[in-house]
Amino acid sequence: MGLLTAALVLAVGQPLILVAVAFAMLTFLAPGGRIWVLFLAASMFAVVFAGQPLGGLWYLERGWAIVLGGWFVALSLLLPDRSFLGRALPALAASVLSVAVILIALGGWGWVESLVAERIASGAAVTLEMIENAAQGDLPDGLAEALSTTARVQGVLFPSLLGLSSLAALGVAWWLHVRMAPRSGPGLSDLREFRFADALVWVLIAGVVLLLVAEWSVGWGRLGTNLVTFMGALYMLRGLGVILVLLGGVSFGGGLLFALALVIAGPLVAVGTMLVGVGDSWLDLRDWVTRRRARIT
Repeated sequence: MGLLTAALVLAVGQPLILVAVAFAMLTFLAPGGRIWVLFLAASMFAVVFAGQPLGGLWYLERGWAIVLGGWFVALSLLLPDRSFLGRALPALAASVLSVAVILIALGGWGWVESLVAERIASGAAVTLEMIENAAQGDLPDGLAEALSTTARVQGVLFPSLLGLSSLAALGVAWWLHVRMAPRSGPGLSDLREFRFADALVWVLIAGVVLLLVAEWSVGWGRLGTNLVTFMGALYMLRGLGVILVLLGGVSFGGGLLFALALVIAGPLVAVGTMLVGVGDSWLDLRDWVTRRRARIT
């Protein structure tokens, strides 16, 4: 549910398309499928591609789903013993490079930008209209400007948001596949075990450097902004995993306190959690805690 929520909240487009396509490709190409699962996968695939294409985004969303799903299935077949992130992150990187080469060759990046900007502007307009209807025409001061700013930031960040929502959607598809085909490979790990290659810290550092030398919303500065956003979110999750290990778990009350802290001081808590995750790359804090507890017992 957490992955599905993340995929829905972060997505600029329709992440359920990626869930359906990736699940269908895993079912048809990976071993362990059952007849009723094959039928379910075929039905999901048919629903995604049924009907009349509705403009450029219809093709973009489905094309991205096929490319990313194909890379993920290929790596799952080649590296069946790797963790989910050990396959999903390389699949995402390969998909980004593949699509970038195609867009550069065809000169299509401007077209993609305009389609995404149109989708974001449409979403912001619908949101404003819903608030107007709910408030019966009495809108809070600055709300329209805040929505416009949010839409602009979302437009700048849509590559990193697409990457994060795609990872979450792949996680949902893999979870479904493992549940329905038990011999398919390792499932999703607990949050306290969330980790990825330590060398990826240099991607975060590169993003910070680009942000320091260029304007955040254009050119190389925009690339830096997206790298920091993407890797920062991953390191926040890694930091949460470290905190769970340090605390030995978390109670319902502790979870509520953390949620309250996010509401009151969201940016500060997010940056602190991210720094804990970055520190784990250098110091392996979880291994240190485990060895210390073993020594005590």
